[in-house]
Amino acid sequence: MIGKGTGRHPARMLPALLVLAFVAALLLPGCGSGGKPAGSSAPSTGPQAGGPSFSFIVCGDPQNNYEVFDRVLAAARSVDFLIIAGDLTGSGTDTEFENFVSHMDTSGVKYYAVPGNHDIATQPLDEGYVPYIGPAHQSFDHKNCHFLLLDNCNQELGFYPAEQEWARQDLAAARKRKPDHVIAVAHVPPGFPYSAKASASQIPGLDNNHEMVPLLAEGGVEELFCGHVHTYMESTDEGVLVTITGGAGAPLLGTGSYYNYVQVDINGRQRTQKVVRI
Repeated sequence: MIGKGTGRHPARMLPALLVLAFVAALLLPGCGSGGKPAGSSAPSTGPQAGGPSFSFIVCGDPQNNYEVFDRVLAAARSVDFLIIAGDLTGSGTDTEFENFVSHMDTSGVKYYAVPGNHDIATQPLDEGYVPYIGPAHQSFDHKNCHFLLLDNCNQELGFYPAEQEWARQDLAAARKRKPDHVIAVAHVPPGFPYSAKASASQIPGLDNNHEMVPLLAEGGVEELFCGHVHTYMESTDEGVLVTITGGAGAPLLGTGSYYNYVQVDINGRQRTQKVVRI
Protein backbone atom coordinates (compact mmCIF):
# COMPACT_ATOMS: atom_id res chain seq x y z
CA MET A 1 0.00 0.00 0.00
CA ILE A 2 1.18 3.56 -0.53
CA GLY A 3 0.80 4.87 2.96
CA LYS A 4 -1.65 5.19 5.81
CA GLY A 5 -3.83 7.93 7.20
CA THR A 6 -3.42 9.44 10.61
CA GLY A 7 -4.64 7.20 13.41
CA ARG A 8 -3.66 5.33 16.50
CA HIS A 9 -0.49 3.72 15.08
CA PRO A 10 1.71 6.67 14.02
CA ALA A 11 4.77 4.49 13.49
CA ARG A 12 3.01 2.62 10.67
CA MET A 13 1.67 5.58 8.71
CA LEU A 14 2.28 9.01 7.26
CA PRO A 15 0.16 12.02 8.25
CA ALA A 16 -3.22 11.82 6.54
CA LEU A 17 -2.89 14.95 4.43
CA LEU A 18 0.48 13.77 3.14
CA VAL A 19 -1.11 10.48 2.13
CA LEU A 20 -3.80 12.40 0.32
CA ALA A 21 -1.15 14.30 -1.57
CA PHE A 22 0.65 11.09 -2.53
CA VAL A 23 -2.50 9.42 -3.78
CA ALA A 24 -3.65 12.55 -5.57
CA ALA A 25 -0.42 12.31 -7.53
CA LEU A 26 -1.14 8.65 -8.25
CA LEU A 27 -4.54 9.60 -9.63
CA LEU A 28 -3.12 12.02 -12.18
CA PRO A 29 -3.60 10.92 -15.84
CA GLY A 30 -0.77 8.87 -17.26
CA CYS A 31 0.00 6.88 -14.12
CA GLY A 32 0.34 3.15 -14.57
CA SER A 33 -1.83 0.55 -12.88
CA GLY A 34 0.77 -1.31 -10.86
CA GLY A 35 0.04 -4.84 -9.70
CA LYS A 36 0.35 -7.99 -11.74
CA PRO A 37 -0.37 -8.19 -15.48
CA ALA A 38 -3.65 -9.55 -16.78
CA GLY A 39 -3.92 -13.30 -16.61
CA SER A 40 -1.59 -13.71 -13.64
CA SER A 41 -2.55 -16.09 -10.84
CA ALA A 42 -2.01 -15.62 -7.14
CA PRO A 43 -0.23 -18.43 -5.28
CA SER A 44 -2.52 -21.03 -3.79
CA THR A 45 -3.20 -20.66 -0.08
CA GLY A 46 -2.51 -24.28 0.83
CA PRO A 47 -0.68 -27.36 -0.44
CA GLN A 48 -3.69 -29.66 -0.43
CA ALA A 49 -6.32 -29.93 -3.13
CA GLY A 50 -9.55 -31.89 -2.84
CA GLY A 51 -12.63 -30.88 -0.94
CA PRO A 52 -15.26 -28.38 -2.05
CA SER A 53 -14.64 -26.68 -5.39
CA PHE A 54 -16.27 -23.58 -6.81
CA SER A 55 -15.51 -20.27 -8.49
CA PHE A 56 -16.64 -16.69 -8.00
CA ILE A 57 -15.89 -13.32 -9.57
CA VAL A 58 -15.09 -10.00 -7.90
CA CYS A 59 -15.32 -6.65 -9.66
CA GLY A 60 -15.71 -3.04 -8.61
CA ASP A 61 -17.13 0.27 -9.79
CA PRO A 62 -19.58 -0.44 -12.63
CA GLN A 63 -20.95 3.11 -12.21
CA ASN A 64 -23.75 2.73 -14.80
CA ASN A 65 -21.41 1.64 -17.62
CA TYR A 66 -23.36 -1.42 -18.70
CA GLU A 67 -21.41 -1.82 -21.92
CA VAL A 68 -18.43 -2.92 -19.81
CA PHE A 69 -20.33 -4.39 -16.87
CA ASP A 70 -22.33 -6.68 -19.17
CA ARG A 71 -19.06 -8.44 -20.02
CA VAL A 72 -18.54 -9.13 -16.33
CA LEU A 73 -22.09 -10.47 -16.06
CA ALA A 74 -21.54 -12.73 -19.07
CA ALA A 75 -18.53 -14.29 -17.32
CA ALA A 76 -20.36 -14.46 -13.97
CA ARG A 77 -23.03 -16.74 -15.42
CA SER A 78 -20.48 -19.56 -15.39
CA VAL A 79 -19.46 -19.20 -11.71
CA ASP A 80 -21.31 -19.57 -8.42
CA PHE A 81 -21.76 -15.85 -7.74
CA LEU A 82 -20.47 -12.33 -8.31
CA ILE A 83 -19.28 -9.86 -5.64
CA ILE A 84 -19.32 -6.15 -6.51
CA ALA A 85 -16.90 -4.05 -4.47
CA GLY A 86 -18.97 -0.86 -4.43
CA ASP A 87 -19.95 2.04 -6.69
CA LEU A 88 -22.73 0.09 -8.30
CA THR A 89 -24.07 3.45 -9.49
CA GLY A 90 -22.67 6.78 -10.58
CA SER A 91 -24.40 8.93 -7.99
CA GLY A 92 -26.82 6.76 -6.00
CA THR A 93 -30.13 8.09 -7.31
CA ASP A 94 -33.33 6.05 -7.17
CA THR A 95 -33.34 5.80 -10.97
CA GLU A 96 -29.79 4.44 -11.01
CA PHE A 97 -30.56 1.86 -8.33
CA GLU A 98 -33.78 0.84 -10.11
CA ASN A 99 -31.85 0.37 -13.35
CA PHE A 100 -29.15 -1.62 -11.59
CA VAL A 101 -31.58 -3.97 -9.83
CA SER A 102 -33.56 -4.49 -13.04
CA HIS A 103 -30.35 -5.22 -14.94
CA MET A 104 -29.22 -7.75 -12.35
CA ASP A 105 -32.62 -9.44 -12.25
CA THR A 106 -32.56 -9.81 -16.02
CA SER A 107 -29.03 -11.21 -15.97
CA GLY A 108 -29.94 -14.08 -13.64
CA VAL A 109 -26.56 -13.71 -11.89
CA LYS A 110 -26.45 -14.33 -8.14
CA TYR A 111 -24.60 -11.43 -6.57
CA TYR A 112 -23.48 -9.76 -3.37
CA ALA A 113 -22.30 -6.18 -2.99
CA VAL A 114 -20.86 -3.56 -0.67
CA PRO A 115 -21.69 0.16 -0.93
CA GLY A 116 -19.29 2.67 -2.46
CA ASN A 117 -18.91 6.40 -1.99
CA HIS A 118 -20.71 7.08 -5.29
CA ASP A 119 -23.67 5.05 -4.03
CA ILE A 120 -24.28 7.65 -1.29
CA ALA A 121 -23.53 10.76 -3.37
CA THR A 122 -27.14 11.98 -3.53
CA GLN A 123 -28.91 10.31 -0.62
CA PRO A 124 -28.02 8.59 2.65
CA LEU A 125 -27.08 4.93 2.71
CA ASP A 126 -30.30 3.87 4.44
CA GLU A 127 -32.48 5.73 1.95
CA GLY A 128 -30.86 4.64 -1.31
CA TYR A 129 -28.50 1.68 -1.23
CA VAL A 130 -30.07 -0.37 1.58
CA PRO A 131 -33.70 -0.45 0.32
CA TYR A 132 -32.57 -1.49 -3.16
CA ILE A 133 -29.54 -3.69 -2.49
CA GLY A 134 -29.67 -4.87 1.12
CA PRO A 135 -27.59 -4.58 4.31
CA ALA A 136 -24.61 -2.25 4.20
CA HIS A 137 -22.45 -4.93 5.86
CA GLN A 138 -23.06 -8.65 6.18
CA SER A 139 -21.36 -12.04 6.03
CA PHE A 140 -22.15 -15.40 4.53
CA ASP A 141 -20.74 -18.90 4.15
CA HIS A 142 -20.42 -20.71 0.85
CA LYS A 143 -19.16 -24.29 0.94
CA ASN A 144 -15.76 -24.14 2.72
CA CYS A 145 -15.41 -20.34 2.68
CA HIS A 146 -16.54 -17.46 4.87
CA PHE A 147 -17.11 -14.04 3.29
CA LEU A 148 -17.14 -10.74 5.16
CA LEU A 149 -18.73 -7.82 3.29
CA LEU A 150 -17.84 -4.47 4.86
CA ASP A 151 -19.15 -0.91 4.60
CA ASN A 152 -16.64 1.93 4.53
CA CYS A 153 -18.35 4.12 1.92
CA ASN A 154 -18.76 7.25 4.04
CA GLN A 155 -15.61 9.37 4.31
CA GLU A 156 -16.69 10.72 7.68
CA LEU A 157 -17.04 7.20 9.11
CA GLY A 158 -14.96 4.72 7.13
CA PHE A 159 -14.68 1.34 8.89
CA TYR A 160 -16.37 2.76 11.96
CA PRO A 161 -15.94 1.36 15.51
CA ALA A 162 -19.36 -0.33 15.78
CA GLU A 163 -18.72 -2.16 12.52
CA GLN A 164 -15.25 -3.10 13.70
CA GLU A 165 -16.76 -4.79 16.74
CA TRP A 166 -19.33 -6.58 14.59
CA ALA A 167 -16.53 -7.81 12.30
CA ARG A 168 -14.47 -9.08 15.27
CA GLN A 169 -17.42 -11.06 16.59
CA ASP A 170 -18.31 -12.38 13.14
CA LEU A 171 -14.76 -13.58 12.49
CA ALA A 172 -14.54 -15.17 15.94
CA ALA A 173 -17.73 -17.10 15.27
CA ALA A 174 -16.48 -18.12 11.82
CA ARG A 175 -13.21 -19.48 13.25
CA LYS A 176 -15.20 -21.96 15.33
CA ARG A 177 -16.59 -23.41 12.10
CA LYS A 178 -13.02 -23.74 10.73
CA PRO A 179 -13.54 -22.61 7.12
CA ASP A 180 -10.69 -23.27 4.70
CA HIS A 181 -10.76 -19.67 3.50
CA VAL A 182 -11.91 -16.33 4.89
CA ILE A 183 -12.26 -13.48 2.40
CA ALA A 184 -13.28 -9.86 2.98
CA VAL A 185 -14.59 -7.17 0.64
CA ALA A 186 -14.77 -3.39 1.13
CA HIS A 187 -14.98 -0.47 -1.25
CA VAL A 188 -12.18 1.91 -0.23
CA PRO A 189 -8.74 0.29 0.20
CA PRO A 190 -7.03 1.16 3.49
CA GLY A 191 -4.49 3.91 2.90
CA PHE A 192 -6.36 5.45 -0.04
CA PRO A 193 -8.40 8.68 0.16
CA TYR A 194 -12.03 9.08 -0.79
CA SER A 195 -11.20 11.57 -3.53
CA ALA A 196 -8.07 12.97 -5.14
CA LYS A 197 -8.68 16.37 -3.55
CA ALA A 198 -7.28 16.45 -0.04
CA SER A 199 -9.76 17.51 2.63
CA ALA A 200 -9.93 17.33 6.40
CA SER A 201 -13.38 15.71 6.18
CA GLN A 202 -11.74 12.50 4.94
CA ILE A 203 -9.47 12.09 7.97
CA PRO A 204 -12.01 10.27 10.22
CA GLY A 205 -12.65 7.71 7.50
CA LEU A 206 -8.93 7.28 6.82
CA ASP A 207 -8.27 6.75 10.51
CA ASN A 208 -10.97 4.11 10.86
CA ASN A 209 -9.97 2.39 7.61
CA HIS A 210 -6.46 2.05 9.01
CA GLU A 211 -7.86 -0.38 11.56
CA MET A 212 -9.20 -2.70 8.87
CA VAL A 213 -6.21 -4.82 7.84
CA PRO A 214 -4.91 -5.49 11.38
CA LEU A 215 -8.39 -6.56 12.47
CA LEU A 216 -8.84 -8.78 9.42
CA ALA A 217 -5.39 -10.33 9.82
CA GLU A 218 -6.09 -11.14 13.46
CA GLY A 219 -9.40 -12.71 12.43
CA GLY A 220 -7.80 -15.04 9.89
CA VAL A 221 -8.74 -13.21 6.67
CA GLU A 222 -6.41 -14.19 3.83
CA GLU A 223 -7.55 -11.66 1.21
CA LEU A 224 -9.26 -8.28 1.11
CA PHE A 225 -10.86 -7.23 -2.17
CA CYS A 226 -11.52 -3.53 -2.81
CA GLY A 227 -12.67 -1.27 -5.60
CA HIS A 228 -12.64 2.55 -5.63
CA VAL A 229 -9.32 2.92 -7.46
CA HIS A 230 -10.14 2.44 -11.14
CA THR A 231 -7.41 -0.01 -12.03
CA TYR A 232 -5.99 -3.38 -10.94
CA MET A 233 -3.42 -3.56 -8.14
CA GLU A 234 -2.13 -6.08 -5.61
CA SER A 235 -0.18 -5.63 -2.39
CA THR A 236 0.32 -7.48 0.89
CA ASP A 237 -0.29 -5.91 4.29
CA GLU A 238 0.27 -7.86 7.54
CA GLY A 239 0.05 -11.10 5.58
CA VAL A 240 -3.30 -10.18 3.99
CA LEU A 241 -3.40 -10.00 0.19
CA VAL A 242 -5.09 -6.72 -0.76
CA THR A 243 -6.49 -6.86 -4.29
CA ILE A 244 -7.95 -3.75 -5.93
CA THR A 245 -10.25 -4.46 -8.87
CA GLY A 246 -11.95 -1.20 -9.73
CA GLY A 247 -12.30 -1.72 -13.45
CA ALA A 248 -15.89 -2.78 -14.16
CA GLY A 249 -16.95 0.37 -15.97
CA ALA A 250 -15.88 3.59 -14.23
CA PRO A 251 -13.39 5.88 -16.03
CA LEU A 252 -9.99 4.24 -15.90
CA LEU A 253 -7.00 5.50 -13.92
CA GLY A 254 -4.27 6.54 -16.34
CA THR A 255 -3.01 4.99 -19.54
CA GLY A 256 -1.71 1.79 -17.95
CA SER A 257 -5.09 0.70 -16.57
CA TYR A 258 -7.67 -1.60 -18.12
CA TYR A 259 -11.20 -2.78 -17.45
CA ASN A 260 -11.00 -5.93 -15.39
CA TYR A 261 -12.48 -8.43 -12.97
CA VAL A 262 -10.91 -11.15 -10.83
CA GLN A 263 -11.96 -14.79 -10.99
CA VAL A 264 -11.21 -16.83 -7.89
CA ASP A 265 -11.15 -20.64 -8.01
CA ILE A 266 -11.44 -22.62 -4.78
CA ASN A 267 -10.38 -26.25 -4.64
CA GLY A 268 -10.41 -27.41 -1.05
CA ARG A 269 -7.58 -25.61 0.74
CA GLN A 270 -6.20 -24.20 -2.50
CA ARG A 271 -7.17 -20.78 -3.78
CA THR A 272 -6.01 -19.53 -7.15
CA GLN A 273 -7.11 -16.40 -8.95
CA LYS A 274 -6.51 -14.42 -12.09
CA VAL A 275 -7.24 -10.92 -13.26
CA VAL A 276 -9.13 -10.88 -16.55
CA ARG A 277 -9.00 -7.95 -18.96
CA ILE A 278 -12.37 -6.96 -20.39
